[in-house]
Amino acid sequence: MTPVTVGTPVAVGCPRLGERRRSPDGTCALVLDDRQRTTVDGVWAAGETGGVGGAELSFLEGELAAHVITRQIPGGALRWRRDRLRRFARTMAAAHAPRPGWTGRLRDDTDVCRCEEVTAGRIQEAVAGLGARDTRTVKLLNRAGMGWCQGRRCAPAVARLAGEEGPAADRRPLACPVTLGELAREQG
Repeated sequence: MTPVTVGTPVAVGCPRLGERRRSPDGTCALVLDDRQRTTVDGVWAAGETGGVGGAELSFLEGELAAHVITRQIPGGALRWRRDRLRRFARTMAAAHAPRPGWTGRLRDDTDVCRCEEVTAGRIQEAVAGLGARDTRTVKLLNRAGMGWCQGRRCAPAVARLAGEEGPAADRRPLACPVTLGELAREQG
């Protein structure tokens, strides 16, 4: 049997071109089926890799993926709760997506990256004054997107202010893959 690995999808080969989609708020998310499988054989994903949705949704998706991986039949209530929370997350993302013309309404003191307290003025200074042309360069110049959320909240805004259409998929994994056997030994 092939060992099952738990970790970030990026660390285990996702997303490949065509295996990600844009959430209604502009963030990147993996394409997942109703059983939490990615488009890469043997790789399941749960939580914010499928779109921001909160801790409760992440736990439910992880539980569903665990049922599928261990070949247990997940209960209908589990899928129903997951689907309800995922629909709510998509609705919230659509409701809070940046609208056309939003950049023109920003003041210099408007916080764009709350974690690092980076304002619109500092991002505009990095672009206009220091020549930043992409999100990565803006991040290097003023730490936008480097706080606790790792850009999950501000990346679309930072990208747009830097002149990009939207943020690229995160290529830097936040964790290393861990096998289920290693997790089981930790519980023992």
